[in-house]
Amino acid sequence: MNQRDKWPGVPMDRRRRRLLTSVLSVALTAGLVVLLPRAVGATWGQVGGVLGQVSVGELALLAVVWISGLWAHSFVLAASLPGLTKRRGLTLSLTGSAVANVLPLGGAVGTALNFAMVRRWGFSSAAFGGFLAVTTLLNVLSKLGVIALALGLVPLLHSASAFGAGSLLFVPVPIAVLGGLWILADERAAARIGAALDKPIGRFRRSDLRSQLPELRRSILGVVRARWRPMTAGMIAYLALQLALLWMCFHALQVPLGLLVLFTGLAVERLLTLVPITPGSAGVVEVGATAALVALGGDPAGVAAGLLLFRGFTYLMEIPVGGVLLAVWSWLQRRPAVVAG
Repeated sequence: MNQRDKWPGVPMDRRRRRLLTSVLSVALTAGLVVLLPRAVGATWGQVGGVLGQVSVGELALLAVVWISGLWAHSFVLAASLPGLTKRRGLTLSLTGSAVANVLPLGGAVGTALNFAMVRRWGFSSAAFGGFLAVTTLLNVLSKLGVIALALGLVPLLHSASAFGAGSLLFVPVPIAVLGGLWILADERAAARIGAALDKPIGRFRRSDLRSQLPELRRSILGVVRARWRPMTAGMIAYLALQLALLWMCFHALQVPLGLLVLFTGLAVERLLTLVPITPGSAGVVEVGATAALVALGGDPAGVAAGLLLFRGFTYLMEIPVGGVLLAVWSWLQRRPAVVAG
């Protein structure tokens, strides 16, 4: 095969699969976003007219609330990895999200990037593994908590229709969470589950989850027991600021929706991000959450505009800001060390 027909170390067929996956993912995302107004009975002209009402000052205020939410979440990250500063936690959050929001299955690439950054800061592989397990569990539990609270509002708001087909996501995710909680509750269960997973994984590579899962369990429990207060406070503050940002986006556009209705919309958004079909669940979240709020009585054009403004911060803004932070971090790694004379 000609050297030009492959990337170094990457077979041509794998290159084609990656390229095809990227093209299909981008096409799906673009198609969902383009069809968003029509899906809820509006036009782009109507949506644009609503978006045009937001002022520069209001955008600046929304940006402050957005970054405040990320700063609150950095408390969770710092508590999950003893020795990690909140500034570095914020850097991990934004750089990982920037990659995940651009690439198909970018979550894995973002995790690999964060691993490289953490290792350069002097943390061990085992410490990062515990950090990843703790933060993943906390993020999933927080989303399920928001969804559970929203479901509790169904009799009051008659909002069962808001969840629609997304309710199918309730089946696999809670099962996975229950499995994780079972591992945390019982060390023998961790060993048994690890041994069961070793068999299929062992067909492709060496696996010793029988001993690794119990060790990871002890590490996670040690961190959670010592730092559950800042983790809990940081996560609650983060979710509260996310809801505040959503409400302020609709308020800035003069779209009248109650706080409880918007909380249900946030729950649907959290639900749809549990299974990232597209990078950052782009397109899927906008269509699903907009349809949910329209089903609860929202104006189609106003709701679509509000969700696009909200996702402009929580999804789109993370790409350039995280990209800049990644560029700065990369540049700092290349600087020659200064030797004291």
